[in-house]
Amino acid sequence: MKSKKIFGMQLPENVENISVACSAARESARVRGFSPKDVQTFCLVVEEALTNSIEMGFGGADDEVDITFYTITSGIGVKIRSFCLPLEPEKLPQYNSQRVSKYNDTTGLSYHLVKNMSDNFRVYVGEDGARELYFEKYIPEQKVQDTGARKKVLRVNTEHIKRFAVPEDAENISRLVLRSHDAVLFGESIYYPDMVREMLAEKKMVSVVSEAECGELIAHFALLKDISGDRVEELTYVVSDKNYKSRDAAKLPAILVEDAKCRGVYAINSYVVTNHVYAQKGCLADGFSENALYLALNTASRHTQNEESESHRIGTLGFVRYLGEMSPAPLFLPPRHREMILDIYANMAIEPPVAEGTAGSGSMGGSSHIVTDVGFTEGWMLIVVKEYGPDTLSHLKSEVYKAVVQGIPSIQLGLPLSNSMTLEMCSEFESMGFFFAGVSSGYNCSENLMLQYLNGVEPGFESVHTFSDFAKKLKEYVAGCWEDRAV
Repeated sequence: MKSKKIFGMQLPENVENISVACSAARESARVRGFSPKDVQTFCLVVEEALTNSIEMGFGGADDEVDITFYTITSGIGVKIRSFCLPLEPEKLPQYNSQRVSKYNDTTGLSYHLVKNMSDNFRVYVGEDGARELYFEKYIPEQKVQDTGARKKVLRVNTEHIKRFAVPEDAENISRLVLRSHDAVLFGESIYYPDMVREMLAEKKMVSVVSEAECGELIAHFALLKDISGDRVEELTYVVSDKNYKSRDAAKLPAILVEDAKCRGVYAINSYVVTNHVYAQKGCLADGFSENALYLALNTASRHTQNEESESHRIGTLGFVRYLGEMSPAPLFLPPRHREMILDIYANMAIEPPVAEGTAGSGSMGGSSHIVTDVGFTEGWMLIVVKEYGPDTLSHLKSEVYKAVVQGIPSIQLGLPLSNSMTLEMCSEFESMGFFFAGVSSGYNCSENLMLQYLNGVEPGFESVHTFSDFAKKLKEYVAGCWEDRAV
């Protein structure tokens, strides 16, 4: 079908700006010859399509959505471009009218309305998160409109219980996470019920949910294995339903922490994005402390006018909560970062044992023990040294080289502070352009020095928002290390 562009606009990714596009849509439809009723329908579809694109986006302050209107033979075509998680729409939890009346659960409503009220509807999501939603609205045809209207729902006051999640909760957990997408951002597994069911059944994830009196799940918390250490887990998939209000529903469940202690977990890590401070406040309230700042770690949506436009990325603040005693093995602190590292531990009221040693005097086994984790979609690689060996340096350089060639924007390197070889390795990799990120819990209840490398992206300090005074101090120190890095 032949088409001709009418006009296009870029809007900040905020629902408050949807009315601007709807005004333009209304005038375009009127001029095109739509009846008053069809004009109203067309505007509703545009509103819901933009709502869906914004809901599935990353929510960055500088993110934009592209909308273009076209004249086609039998009406108007609309193309909306944005960036989001590369999720397959048809595999996500779908709109269910019965759940609307029972739980005020509008998950999937915007997608459902656009799909059923438009003609020739399609969505394409690329591996890099580029999303294109396209639909047409014809003049001579009328589709049956869904009677479910988007209504502003008042928060429901309720009591709740906290309990461990079971595989049968998978569908409702994915719905809860998808409803909360405008506030939080996770890897794709948690959005698909089948994957959630598998993780729970195979004990790959330990979850606790807050269940309201009506039976709806209104909050979720999970612990996953963290590759930074054998007794270290990550607190993640933390979400709460904004439609419900229940005291302490969004507070870290004591039963999850106690269960981790019983399983011998030494430390719980948590990573929160820095485009806002709300999650930071929650971590601090739950007994966590800042230990690292990772720059440009997460993908954020972007608006591109050409292929050369750089992607916008956001930083992540690392938090830790110790459940067990730190290893008595002394830590070898690189002289350059000694004071800052001690400040990090002092902020946690910890005084670690500190060794005095010279570079190169550390122990090496027969071969290196190095673990890696890669998020190609999000654009990061984590490399952690468990044991040094004669081939460690060449092995690490090889991993870093492959990451750079593959275009991975953010690379993190964990080096064991209990081995004095880390003094030499720190200097070696800082000479290659790595710079300080912080510390992290590691293997055998020890600690890691965390370095980071940015591959073709800017650090984006202007979008790093910190809440506590110590987080501000850490940001200032990391910024200085970035400025002084080897280039």
